[in-house]
Amino acid sequence: MLINRLTSMLLVFVLLFTASIVDAAEPSTSLAAIGQKKQGESLTIQGTTSLQEVIVQIMRPNNTMLEMDQLTKAELLTGMMITLPTNAPLGSYTVKVGSGSDVCVATFVVIASGGGGPGTEPGTDPGTDPGTDPGTEVPPVGEDTPTNPELPTVKPGIGELALQAVNGQDAAGVAKAAVTLEALDQAFANLQGTASSKLTLDVQKVEGAVAYETSLPAAALTEGGMKRQLTLQTEFGSLTLPSNMFTTEVMAGKANVSITLRHVQADSFSEKVKTAIGNRPIVDIHVKLDGKPVPWANAQAPVNVSIPYQPTLTERNHPDNITIWYLDESGQPVPVTSGKYDERSGTVTFTTTHFSSYAVVYVSKTFGDIAKFPWAQKQIEALAAKGIIAGTSEQAFSPADSIKRADFVLLLVRTLEMNASAGESFADVHASDYYHEAVQTARTLGITQGFGDNQFKPNQIISRQEMMTFTARALTIAGKLKPTGAGTGTDLAAFKDAAEVASYASESIKALIQQGIIEGSNGLLQPLASTSRAETAVMLYRIYHLSGGR
Repeated sequence: MLINRLTSMLLVFVLLFTASIVDAAEPSTSLAAIGQKKQGESLTIQGTTSLQEVIVQIMRPNNTMLEMDQLTKAELLTGMMITLPTNAPLGSYTVKVGSGSDVCVATFVVIASGGGGPGTEPGTDPGTDPGTDPGTEVPPVGEDTPTNPELPTVKPGIGELALQAVNGQDAAGVAKAAVTLEALDQAFANLQGTASSKLTLDVQKVEGAVAYETSLPAAALTEGGMKRQLTLQTEFGSLTLPSNMFTTEVMAGKANVSITLRHVQADSFSEKVKTAIGNRPIVDIHVKLDGKPVPWANAQAPVNVSIPYQPTLTERNHPDNITIWYLDESGQPVPVTSGKYDERSGTVTFTTTHFSSYAVVYVSKTFGDIAKFPWAQKQIEALAAKGIIAGTSEQAFSPADSIKRADFVLLLVRTLEMNASAGESFADVHASDYYHEAVQTARTLGITQGFGDNQFKPNQIISRQEMMTFTARALTIAGKLKPTGAGTGTDLAAFKDAAEVASYASESIKALIQQGIIEGSNGLLQPLASTSRAETAVMLYRIYHLSGGR
């Protein structure tokens, strides 16, 4: 068996590193970035391939062989670990993986451990071959110079790791890049201060690519691991991925995660949807675990998404109308309430807890009965465009009508995109009620405790102090409300009717006043009065645009 295996390896070795006389097929093998290593450290050769078996060869800076092995497709995906000799030559090492014309080439650099001199490993001539000069990290020049360098570069103090897609793009136009856990650990270790838990993986642009697929180690995105935040950046957009993106149950036995960001044409959607989207960008985001596509959804691990977009002059004058649609499996649009245009970055940003197709859209919505409420018209139209608030009919908003408790909680939860595991329901809130999920979320999070006898009274008109209390609790949970005393606004005592404020609402109202969310009218808070739909829209609009908001 050993002789057969060695013979097989030798045959594949000859095929791997001898020029082919036939036209090369589209390469399918890719490697994860390795990064910089010290003498004596371990490294992992990891990647993906469509071949059943591949040969792995690691060459020293002087082009002598350090390691050669034969791996199956599954073994390459899991990774082959080797330990560098303590006296390994310094300089650029070349890794070649594949068979026949399907070969991927990568590099990594070995530096001295503790500042030592060049290595003296048998078979090398230290100090005389290119790449073995202490402190030099310049790859040797010659016929073995890698054509697809994979060495990631960390920009000091910025927290950015540049990834080069291997072999350009495949036949489907997908550019693939990868990074190992070792390279991530090294990049995080090289960061200092507040940036130490945040790192951007910048996948370099490949001309003509329609999608970017980035392979990451499973441990980087599994709950229970280190609290790190990765931003995956491509020309089509960026994803900020939380470290608890996947549960341990889902990731049991998994080696890596591949996340793809694809530019999508609108051709497959209905004429109505295509007309609404126009030539604005559409991106599809999906995931593979160990090469197999899987759906991803996790309400406890929101992902922040940014899509580059240059608005027209009309759109720049009405930026609140720029938003995001989620396109479901049937191609129907669903408003993403967090979608907004960020002028500073030139992107449309939003938050999602599931991956699918998303489109940038410009939505203009108004109602025939809001012109007499000019102080609220802009806010009503903006929230309607986002899909946060709706009219009482297609043409009417009923701005002067008072708002009910259940409707306010629904709008508040929707504005802040709050989620919670299903908990206990109120006796008077039923599963068939359109506000059931929002009220249940509010109860689970502690926004409302209801009245006695497990009652919420959903159809009761909400008082202003109830509204303000719910709002303050929700903003505190969302991390968007400063503690009482931290703001610069007017104090509660400055209002003529401060004595009418109930004790349970006092601190909440103080916090909203000091942060400028509540202003009052003519020196009055009117805590016992009802709140109109127009007033509700104005307050929700302020919440939506809070500093640091989504």
